[in-house]
Amino acid sequence: MDITFTKVNHIYNPGSPFARKALDDINLRIPSGSFTSIIGQTGSGKSTLVQHIDGLLKPSSGKVVVGSYNLTADKKKQDLRTLRAKVGFVFQYPEHQLFDETIIKDVCFGPINFGVPQDEAVKRAEESLTRVGIPSPYWQRSPFDLSGGQMRRVAIAGVLAAHPEAIILDEPTAGLDPRGREEILQLFLGLNKERKTTIIMVTHNMNDAALYSDQVIVMNHGKKIMDGKPEDVFSREEELHQAGLDAPQTMLFLDQLNQKMGRRKKTGPVFTLNETADTVIRILNGGADHV
Repeated sequence: MDITFTKVNHIYNPGSPFARKALDDINLRIPSGSFTSIIGQTGSGKSTLVQHIDGLLKPSSGKVVVGSYNLTADKKKQDLRTLRAKVGFVFQYPEHQLFDETIIKDVCFGPINFGVPQDEAVKRAEESLTRVGIPSPYWQRSPFDLSGGQMRRVAIAGVLAAHPEAIILDEPTAGLDPRGREEILQLFLGLNKERKTTIIMVTHNMNDAALYSDQVIVMNHGKKIMDGKPEDVFSREEELHQAGLDAPQTMLFLDQLNQKMGRRKKTGPVFTLNETADTVIRILNGGADHV
């Protein structure tokens, strides 16, 4: 299910003194089965962009195509349930959306709301809870008896139980410790690799964008200013800096090491710890930079 934006503009409070253009002539494509990260400073248009994908917002002009679904400004109000069954949305603090009396009922709510029969919904809920690491003895408990990290996993299970073709993540690791962050990201990476689920992640974390993505989209003041493979985007450090962003920590560390060693040439894109260690050894031995 490819996702495309064609000449998309979005204006908040149009026709009023408070009118503000949040998206400015956006053209982009998110391929089916990709893992795409969207980065940019606060207010750059990241969240506004992804809210067009499941119809939470509609374009002021231009067109968004999500699979067979066309979203335009002049199109009459549509039943968006079918679209939202295909596009799951994990908000920044998804645990705030929990409401039902037991964990299993909460996770069943989404698929049942999308027309899945009760027995099938329960089966999906059990599979999803197992996948996110919530063991069966917990399923009849209240979700509000869980820790914050467990509540987030339950909320994510509720999204997974609808079997979406694409999942939007809006800062999915906010407030988590390093281990919890890695576990959540590995969960979505697994869905991307095993089920070919399209993952679209809004993040302020350059390391996560570099490590997990096939494609990175850079937003600044409502415009898309860059997109491409992580190694291509993060090699343009000066342009990122002008947009208020940094390269991943591994690259910043190697730049500092080069400076300390009196080397003017910057190291190429390096994201993993193994690559970083190998590059450090080459620099210390006076060898060639990583390319």
